[in-house]
Amino acid sequence: MYKQSSKGANCYMKADPVQVNPKFVPTTFGATTANKIQLLAQSQEPVFLKYFFISSTAGGVVSDLKIGNQSLNCSDSAIDLSLFDSYTQRKPLIGVAVDGNIQISADVTTDGDSDVTAGFSCEAVKEAPSIGEQGRAIDKFFGLGSVSVPNGGTAQLSAQALRDCMLKGLVIASHDEANKNKITVQDITIKGRSIFSGQAGAGVGVDVLMTQTQDFALAVNTAIATNERVVVTLANSHTAAIVVGGGAYCE
Repeated sequence: MYKQSSKGANCYMKADPVQVNPKFVPTTFGATTANKIQLLAQSQEPVFLKYFFISSTAGGVVSDLKIGNQSLNCSDSAIDLSLFDSYTQRKPLIGVAVDGNIQISADVTTDGDSDVTAGFSCEAVKEAPSIGEQGRAIDKFFGLGSVSVPNGGTAQLSAQALRDCMLKGLVIASHDEANKNKITVQDITIKGRSIFSGQAGAGVGVDVLMTQTQDFALAVNTAIATNERVVVTLANSHTAAIVVGGGAYCE
């Protein structure tokens, strides 16, 4: 079961503040091909990665985010792009130190062909410990994937834990902003138990769980073990199908 680690940001020494130090690690960018693109980044010196921002002209997901060969995603499903929104991230979400030998990759899939740009904010450090020495610092996201909810019908986001982690802030996002109020979250189960407490037939509007309204304030604060699942049941009252995605921040 999940156990919190004391390793991570405390294992490095900060760089001299009198010097001019790096604040960003840029990534490759461009247009998707068949709705897919891989973004690559590599710092030229030791830095502590803080935020990761992605901008896309279409909704989509990050199917995997890796530092070296280590995935920051604790589930078997993709992470919705809304979790990397530049307006609502409240704390450093990457929180991993890297040196100049480690390549970072983000595999992005969009709903339609799109231009995609991204970048990391960072702080210089004197020395970056190995990824292994940083323990659970790589446990950052729990992707829920995305699904097309049919008009007048229901669908589910479902993901299985690949390793023990602690689920924190939960985000569900409609990829159709204009019709987001047509999507209702009917239920959310974690490890087979519903986190809803209400009368039958009621639901929660998807806007309650979007980053723009929650600002990451909704924390489920639940430990989940390898192979346990999170399932989100969605209903669509619109006249057309709507793509909905999601994910949770974790540690």
